[in-house]
Amino acid sequence: MTDRYISELRKTGLSDIFDDDWTRIIYSVDASHCTIKPLAVNFPSDEYDVQKICSYAYTHGISVTCRGAGTGLLGQSLSNGIILDFTQKMNRILEIGEDYVIVQPGVVKAILDKELAKRGKFIPTDPASSNYCTVGGMLSNNSSGPHGLGYGSIITHVQGVKLVYSNGMMGFADQKKYDEKVSKMLKFILSIDTDIKKYYPNVSKNSSGYRLDAIFENNRINPQKIFVASEGSLGIITSSRISILDIPEKKSLVILKFENILNALLAVPTILGHKPVAMELLDRGAILEGWKDGDSNGNSTIMFVEFHGNDNSLYDQLNKFEDKLQKKAKILESSHDQNSIDRAWNERKNSLNNAIKKGIGSRKPGGIIEDTVVHPDILYNYVIFLLKILDTYKLDYVVYGHAGNGNLHLRPIIDINSEYSKSLMSSIAFKVFSYIGKVHGSISGEHGDGLLRTKYIPMMYGSTMYDIFKQIKLIFDDKKIMNPGKKII
Repeated sequence: MTDRYISELRKTGLSDIFDDDWTRIIYSVDASHCTIKPLAVNFPSDEYDVQKICSYAYTHGISVTCRGAGTGLLGQSLSNGIILDFTQKMNRILEIGEDYVIVQPGVVKAILDKELAKRGKFIPTDPASSNYCTVGGMLSNNSSGPHGLGYGSIITHVQGVKLVYSNGMMGFADQKKYDEKVSKMLKFILSIDTDIKKYYPNVSKNSSGYRLDAIFENNRINPQKIFVASEGSLGIITSSRISILDIPEKKSLVILKFENILNALLAVPTILGHKPVAMELLDRGAILEGWKDGDSNGNSTIMFVEFHGNDNSLYDQLNKFEDKLQKKAKILESSHDQNSIDRAWNERKNSLNNAIKKGIGSRKPGGIIEDTVVHPDILYNYVIFLLKILDTYKLDYVVYGHAGNGNLHLRPIIDINSEYSKSLMSSIAFKVFSYIGKVHGSISGEHGDGLLRTKYIPMMYGSTMYDIFKQIKLIFDDKKIMNPGKKII
């Protein structure tokens, strides 16, 4: 049966489609622990190749899933259908304007950063995987990163998209114009006899579910934003127009050291009052040796706090900040030149790589609850709740993250080979996500839902909103072949 599909697809003019066992094995994994062997893999050259694949898949009931660098932590780019890898050919920067850039989905973020920097511009979204992740993947998950505190997630910056739907129809959406399917979606949303925003979390970043709340903001309609954070389950983005900003003329980074994580969290509201663009926390398992000087019990917590500005008033702001914080923490470093700031952030990236790899034998940091978000005012109480759960199960842990957004990446260290590991993580996830629902938080701030977290979406949003999500899915993908198992089960 597979041979027939491949033969028929090649007759449509598609040459780069492969179903050999080696290719299928390579694309059966990503950065998660999931494994699903696809039917075939295609490297589309343009939107017309994508259209051919979707038209054929729609007729034959075959699923279609997009893939960038495969850095998703929850199986977002895995399926048993056809995988579209955009990194080989659809990886071009199409246009750079004064305040925007138009790119194909396979463009690597680091390459885009270099091109924009030549013009004194940047896209502030900077996930830890920026050196190799693609723009398409960032849109799929609604990526953020350390500077999401000051600049928002990628959804903030998306001006428009062009895409292909499951039936092969070309689509488009921006603030001024949009296609028939988007129009149908907008009419459906406006017909709902309830304020849908009350179902959304009270947080500054959210990658869970469909972001209907982002469509209507500041008395403007932004229909393109429905596709951000959708994990390719509504349509396939073939190009996107993204806002770019001027690189700030002045930057300052202060590295603070607190006695423990709770003292650091108590200081979060005070730090936020000084309006930083980044506030990163590094605690247990995520601190490099050079930052542990004088730490006799190993409980210290490091905080990166960065400020941006375009004149010397930034330094007045910084002096006030340091005067306020020196009573609460030790100031390890204060940097004002780009090289020193880059060096510190690179050390932070290295520490995170060490944290994720931490473990002995089969004892590894586990996911599922690694991307929760609460309002920063209650982050202290939330972490106490988490630590009590971990203590109940006698689990060590790794924790770091974006404290200013209330988004911590906490991973319990579990024996992944144990027959009880899945039930243990499910039990912990149920308790944590139940708490998240009660405090109007999000189960995912930037990593997405994927295969592993989708089943918990109803816990977060409730049945009413989940039923609305199902209708949104059917409007765009009536046969449910677009990346099945993600967002909607």
